[in-house]
Amino acid sequence: MKCIICKDGVTENGFTSVTLERDSMLFVIKQVPAQICTNCGEAYLDEKVTEVILKMAQKAFYDGIQLEICSYKAA
Repeated sequence: MKCIICKDGVTENGFTSVTLERDSMLFVIKQVPAQICTNCGEAYLDEKVTEVILKMAQKAFYDGIQLEICSYKAA
């Protein structure tokens, strides 16, 4: 797909890191599958990946985690 940010690049399969912050929690997920722009590096996540990441972060938040760094694992 064409990048909607820079409008010059196209996306390719790759991996990115996602950082989420909520109250005092910082949650970092590495090796997240994404479409990455070849020009600007913008990462696009699909709906299923986003759903998994949000569930991981919500569990960490309710478990009282303040800082977690983990790798993506599909459900």
